[in-house]
Formats: sequence, structure tokens, C-alpha cells
Amino acid sequence: MFTFLDYHKVLSRALGGKTGRAISGWDIGVTAIHFSSSSSKLFSSLKIPTTLSIIECHRDEVRELPPKAEVIAWSEKTGVEMFRYGNHIMGIQGHPEYTKDILVHLIDRLSQRDFIADSHADDLKANMGKVEPDKDAWKKLCTSFLKGRL
Repeated sequence: MFTFLDYHKVLSRALGGKTGRAISGWDIGVTAIHFSSSSSKLFSSLKIPTTLSIIECHRDEVRELPPKAEVIAWSEKTGVEMFRYGNHIMGIQGHPEYTKDILVHLIDRLSQRDFIADSHADDLKANMGKVEPDKDAWKKLCTSFLKGRL
């Protein structure tokens, strides 16, 4: 299944970056990502806050950016949550397209296949209601990028 997550790492590798297992392990849930100061200026016309919440479900990450790429967002667990390569390529580690229902389904699948412990899956699902992903802001950001407005 290819999603934004997979494309993020595939794009990075295709452009000369390096990817691998995340040193911090699985990142599953709703995570706050922080925009760099340069990207905050880039997104200022959209009136998007400097921190957005996004659904995450991954254990791999971009470890080294491709030459000429720029980090535009990071999180406490992942140094490259978003990157851009010029004005025509943007990679997003998280899943702006996911809903919490999709995340619960993924957590259940990971648990059933013994990728994560049942107790960890239960904790993740119990804590999901605490923070909502910023779906509208992500939609605005992604749509603006795809229309060439960033």
C-alpha cells in the first residue's frame, strides 16, 4: 500500500537521500509537527500555524536529505517530517489523508501481526481522543502546493 508516507521516503531515496528504520522506533498516533522558520514564511499566506497535528504510523524515516532538499518540518521523534525539493516536490512523513478510524484499523493489524505489543496497541487507542489532527489546515497546505501556490 503506497501512501504519502511511502512516497516521502521513496522521493528522498530517488533524489539521493538515505532512509532507514527510525532510531526512536514506531511513531503511531497523532503527532505535533513543527515548521521550520523558512517554511513558516512559505506558508504565511495560508495562515497556517507553526505547529500542526498529523496522524503518523511508521517506523522508517528519512535519515539524510537529498542534496538541495530542505527540511520544512520536524517532530520530537522524527527530524524530517516534511521536506521540499525546489518548488515542485514535497514529502510528508505523516498521513494527512488518514482518519482516526484508519489509524485504529492499522493499530489492530500491527498488533495482530505482532509488530507491536497488544498492551501498546491498547494504550495507543486509549490516548487517541486527546488530540485531533489538523485536517483542514493539511488540506489547505496540500491543495495549495499541488496548485503551485507555494
